[in-house]
Amino acid sequence: MRSTIKDVANRANVSIATVSRYLNHSGYVNFDTAKRIKDAIKQLDYRPPKHAFKKEINTTIKVILPSITNPLYAEFYEEILAKLDKTPYLAVLEINNLEHPSIDPYLKQIKENKIAGIITSSPLEINPKDASVHLPIVSFDRHINKVCLIHCNNLDGGYKIAARVLSLGKKNILILAGSRNDFYPINNRIKGMLAVFNHYKIKYQSSYLDFDDSITAKKIQIAQILNDKQFDAICCTDDVTAILVKNYTDKLDYHPIITGFDGTEFIHNIFPDLITVKQPIKDIADLCCDVLIQKIEHPSKAVQEQYLFPVTLLN
Repeated sequence: MRSTIKDVANRANVSIATVSRYLNHSGYVNFDTAKRIKDAIKQLDYRPPKHAFKKEINTTIKVILPSITNPLYAEFYEEILAKLDKTPYLAVLEINNLEHPSIDPYLKQIKENKIAGIITSSPLEINPKDASVHLPIVSFDRHINKVCLIHCNNLDGGYKIAARVLSLGKKNILILAGSRNDFYPINNRIKGMLAVFNHYKIKYQSSYLDFDDSITAKKIQIAQILNDKQFDAICCTDDVTAILVKNYTDKLDYHPIITGFDGTEFIHNIFPDLITVKQPIKDIADLCCDVLIQKIEHPSKAVQEQYLFPVTLLN
């Protein structure tokens, strides 16, 4: 039986995309890898069909994030770059912070072989007729119809934060979402907090910030929300919001317990005493890459619909 490009890839212990690059001279392949591919081709007597490589296999992965100024997304993207640096694939960053971004332009790029696949943390909307578990797309912490979801246990993180606040004797609490999108519908971080506060009949209020991009606008809203200094604990849905709240309360010599969520190294260096929940960002980013590459190279092979990582309470 005639050998295939997959046979060559398996024999050389590389991806099909790497074999394609070698055969087409369409990208960098290091010396050792090239030698293994060359030897595999010779051993298998592989002869590519005349039409096989008219279309180059693309190895570009588009990473779509709502922001890169948020330390969580910056750290996530850095880990993706580090992971893909060990593969034939390359990451291209795109910021999409629209409230309801469409997935259609990105699906078009996949169909036209301009990109190989997508890792997203923007809430892309997909038409049900286009939704497919075989699409080369994975999502970090955003539910998208029939797209593999990789995220941390936000619900348990909310439990942990609320339990810690109550252990400190706090009884008048504000839950502050970093954006309207994090509040409507109420996300699992907040659901976890509410479950604990309601169980113990603890008084709380909730609010959210309207502006995702303007730090100045967020500061103004925080001042309006906290102008009477009535809370003894402020539970924020992300670390950036927690930092903004701390900056404001410090100026007033007002010192409620402040909590965050995400636990990035950047925020920890600025605010080491912040009570927060740490996401395992490296593990999440590595799995996003692994699952996507599997979907690109083996599109018919089933993958889990979602992967859930545990979280750790800091401080």
